[in-house]
Amino acid sequence: MSYTELRASVTGAVTRRLAEAGEVVQPGQVVFQIARDDGRDAVFDIPAAMLRNAPANSVVNVSLTDDPSVTAEGRVRVVDPQADPVTRTFRVRVGLVDSPEAMRLGATVVGRLQLDGGHGVLLPASALTSVDGQPAVWIVDPQTSTVSLRHIVVARFDPAAVLASEGVADGDVVVTAGVQALHPGQKVRLSGSRS
Repeated sequence: MSYTELRASVTGAVTRRLAEAGEVVQPGQVVFQIARDDGRDAVFDIPAAMLRNAPANSVVNVSLTDDPSVTAEGRVRVVDPQADPVTRTFRVRVGLVDSPEAMRLGATVVGRLQLDGGHGVLLPASALTSVDGQPAVWIVDPQTSTVSLRHIVVARFDPAAVLASEGVADGDVVVTAGVQALHPGQKVRLSGSRS
């Protein structure tokens, strides 16, 4: 009967049972999943765009959802090679360093990571238009209150915002509503302005 005993090489808590009592298992088949006592992971489902922008070997700040004062730092330990077929996110495991006792197994946590946002001007996605297949925005001349089209270079884009790395400077007035109805030289009025 000794060959029927399963002994784990680590100490921890059983988190999942993958075989039933009396079931015949194959060599190498996973029967139990164990959460080790000597280290904890925070597990997140991350979109691909965030993974691409994350710097290598970066520190993730993890805190409890119900008590943000309980924090720990960690580093990415494992990224699943394939996205979840339903959510299209990648499972990421962050190994926690010296996690506090209050961060128990199964606790809900929030992870924060400093991303390199790139250099440029952040604009609402509604400001973006296209001319000859190239991204552009409408710029307002503050002297004449007329608009002109300016090509931009998009460094990053998501459904809510555009990061323009070239073509727009701090202080430029950019049209963010009704961009499809404008034509060059058209006079506009700033929102909230009575002129």
